[in-house]
Amino acid sequence: MASKSKRARMAPQRNYTKTFMYWAIAVFALKLIIIFNIQGAGIDISGNTFFVNRIWLGADGENYLKGFDAMLKAGVFSNEGTLNYWPAGYPLAMLCLTIFGKAYALMSLSIIQSILFSFATYFFALQLSQTRLKKFSYLVFILVILNPTLSLSSLTIGYESLTASGFLITTALIIKDFIQKDDNKFFKYVIINSTIFGFLTFLQPRLVVSGILINLFWILTRKRFKTTLLLVSISLVITLLFPATLMFRNHKAIGIFTISTNLGATMNVGAGDNATGGYQSKVDGVPCKTFGTISEQDNQKVMCVLNWYVSNPTKAIKLFYNKTIYFWSPWIGPEANGTMGRNPWLKVNPIKNIASTPEGEKLVYGGFGKLISWLWLLGGLGLLLYGYRTLWRQNSLERFIANIAMIAITTNWLLSLISIGDHRFRIPIMGMSLFLQAIGLKTLFKGGKAPMVEGPALR
Repeated sequence: MASKSKRARMAPQRNYTKTFMYWAIAVFALKLIIIFNIQGAGIDISGNTFFVNRIWLGADGENYLKGFDAMLKAGVFSNEGTLNYWPAGYPLAMLCLTIFGKAYALMSLSIIQSILFSFATYFFALQLSQTRLKKFSYLVFILVILNPTLSLSSLTIGYESLTASGFLITTALIIKDFIQKDDNKFFKYVIINSTIFGFLTFLQPRLVVSGILINLFWILTRKRFKTTLLLVSISLVITLLFPATLMFRNHKAIGIFTISTNLGATMNVGAGDNATGGYQSKVDGVPCKTFGTISEQDNQKVMCVLNWYVSNPTKAIKLFYNKTIYFWSPWIGPEANGTMGRNPWLKVNPIKNIASTPEGEKLVYGGFGKLISWLWLLGGLGLLLYGYRTLWRQNSLERFIANIAMIAITTNWLLSLISIGDHRFRIPIMGMSLFLQAIGLKTLFKGGKAPMVEGPALR
């Protein structure tokens, strides 16, 4: 009888597992069809034509291709300026895929990014389905895996899809740890998560803040683990090892010990008396006197911009407001602001088709379009905060998961305040924001009462 009862309880869980798996496979299969129908095109890279096939260019696609091409010709320690101005992590990842053949590296990139995204979404939703958030898991899964911009970003040359998948996988592993409550596996999961966060930092260095804080919060929450300090140290070493390899590469290539040299310039675009907070600034930010190596000049620009913010608090607050709006802005329409002009979703977005006529353009970019844009922006933020509030009130594992998601979201938003407001910077944490929005949306439709089920507690 006990065996039958256990099988009866396991049956609904198996249904969730199969449903998520079938959807994940179906979405990947659809992307595979798209991949093999993406027409190749010749891209000018340093005066040479680079053939791009089975993948679309992302916002910084040419820069990544330039770095990739330089390493194909001169090796990992190429002195090509792109590889030290921008982080060389993503071109290095592309270089690793040449093991499948140089001609298939870009196609392999789009396929692997798509596989990882489908798996990450499946794995995240599966872990949620084993908690008290089981009745939310299907909606979360659908909103994430079918989100046009997030899902289709796996078919572009850019770090965004891989990092979004990374946040989903690491959060799922943390949830899995609290479900199992196995200290032996806890150590293994910390090592895995630290490695993943290290790889995300390798692709985009600013994500190191989120990775360190999430792992630190997770480890400290597990108070019964006696070697907390040691584990935190191990986690930090593993995570920081990845960006350290970029510093080593740049040191060997051009003699500077730094991850990249674009931080100061990027921050300077988003600051200054005539700055807008985005890329459309009237002048090049704050006038800064620099000298020394390019690495030293970059550091001087960073301090120069930070000092300007401190000396101009009123202007800084206005820019922070603008950057917040830009960070959360729609992908298209009068309030859209950022570098997502190559968003694959825009190729078939019905709004773009409407705006192709004079009357449609007036509708989309006029007063009605602005109203819709602000409703979209404020509605999304409202659902996110409502979802977080819903989970916070549970005061158990659900609050912990909400805090993990909010750490990822707020750190990336706050970092954009001191650099540039750009809706593209939202993509890495979209899985987390969509998760909270799904919680808020379903709770709202349930009359404000979250449909919780029995499940594991935090302790």
